[in-house]
Amino acid sequence: MTKQRKLIVSIIQQSEKHLSAEEIYALAKEQMPSIVLATVYNNLNALTEQNIIRRVNVNGQRAYFDKNINPHEHILCDRCGAMKDIHVGDLTRLLQERSGMDISSYELNLHYICDACRKAEQRG
Repeated sequence: MTKQRKLIVSIIQQSEKHLSAEEIYALAKEQMPSIVLATVYNNLNALTEQNIIRRVNVNGQRAYFDKNINPHEHILCDRCGAMKDIHVGDLTRLLQERSGMDISSYELNLHYICDACRKAEQRG
């Protein structure tokens, strides 16, 4: 594994949140000033293909990267964009039973307004 790839994996593994490619690039640039955005994108694609990290697509506009590759869902605040992992049970089995097809994967993002945004709206 290249030093750039190791750095990117380290950044994702140490993060408490899901990071965009641009956020990963900014953090990587602090530690490795010579790194370029294309290198970050190329490595994120490779790491996703190797199943080391998970790409989470949000509204077809932006991808975030998740250190948790196990099956799970995400909940997103429609105001601030905060994203959290949630586990709603064995949806793969349910989807297979309902569709009659062998489901290899799925992506489920639930939307809500987080407590902080709700409080800010009430104050505001």
